[in-house]
Amino acid sequence: MELKFRVIQSNDRGLITKQGDRTYARRGPARGEDFLDLPTLFIWVSGKDRYLARCWTQWTGERLGDDFIYVVSRFRDVIDLHGDTRYHQWCSKQLRSELWTLERAALNLAGVSCPPPEAVYEGDRHRTAIYLHRRKQRLREQTPELSHEEKERIQQIYDHRDRLNQATGFIQYHVDHIIPLAKGGQHHPDNLQVISANDNARKGAKVLAPIE
Repeated sequence: MELKFRVIQSNDRGLITKQGDRTYARRGPARGEDFLDLPTLFIWVSGKDRYLARCWTQWTGERLGDDFIYVVSRFRDVIDLHGDTRYHQWCSKQLRSELWTLERAALNLAGVSCPPPEAVYEGDRHRTAIYLHRRKQRLREQTPELSHEEKERIQQIYDHRDRLNQATGFIQYHVDHIIPLAKGGQHHPDNLQVISANDNARKGAKVLAPIE
């Protein structure tokens, strides 16, 4: 039987390490799962560090702003995902199963405590989620009909980015649209390039010459 996972990502707001720890997430429990004890992949990111806490969580019935507060009902371990750049694909059912069964030494986190949600809550996190939703919509709308070869070229560009990030151990490179989606650019291999995250941040939604 396929396991159903709850996935929570925490950007430097407290790592869960034991039963009873509480955290929060934008996504609430699915219908009929309000108080179920579900296996949970808790991905914690801080700078170059990326840890995965594997546990079981339940919704407490509490809300914090627009978020839902969860409690760790059972705890398994925390492992180091440093250098693994696949975490941005955690919506994949296959990847979730791989992360749950991944054999890696558990970290010794004696003395590490998770702050209560109220102490680290960020109420405006949803702006990022709204931006990502709009970007996905633009990608769908601005992807022309692609040939098999063009799809292969796009995959090769993203694979190249992943290899570079794997070598550096953190997300240092992005796939950039030379003519930004916001300016009408298409999601086509001729409009894609791999550039550093810093260059991508400086470029923003500007139309510049391809970066060598």
